[in-house]
Amino acid sequence: MQGSTQPDDTRAELYVRSLLPDGHTQQQAAVIDRIKGLSDTDVLSDFSVQVIGRQIPSTPAEARTELGLFALNRVSVFQEWAKRNKCSLEPAFQVRLVDSEMSGEQYRAIVFPVQLLAEYTGSELRCVTPHTADGETVTVMNRLTMLEGEEELALSSLERASAARPPAQSDLPAADTVDEDSDPPLPE
Repeated sequence: MQGSTQPDDTRAELYVRSLLPDGHTQQQAAVIDRIKGLSDTDVLSDFSVQVIGRQIPSTPAEARTELGLFALNRVSVFQEWAKRNKCSLEPAFQVRLVDSEMSGEQYRAIVFPVQLLAEYTGSELRCVTPHTADGETVTVMNRLTMLEGEEELALSSLERASAARPPAQSDLPAADTVDEDSDPPLPE
């Protein structure tokens, strides 16, 4: 499955856009709470939250700050993931012309989505959300629901496995303990 996860070393990066109206801020807080829950139950081994601006320059020459270069690099990595997985990151990332108030010049900028979730297993990028595949768009909320479902599957299979497991030697009472209602041990 696209974006399938391994619980032992899967980490997530949540990118949230800064300076949003209250409704979006509350939604971002709810997403962060859900991700914390996945981390608490070991579906995710780690997560981080990155605050990003509304847009970033579309080329390294225009990205004059370290944060701009970092974000541009991440977008390139996300786009490569989308190509490998035959899906699209549009309309999450859009390129538009921006008028610079400082220089008066126009430049192309990449508009960042309100929130983006990137999942890694080790150093391998496993899933980027939102994305569109086979005509269906997977949102961050959809993806979190999928991950929570994987958590439920893992928990129920663990419960079934422990219920079906025969008792181990350590589960049995010690040989030198005698239950008062049972017969005394036979002499050897």
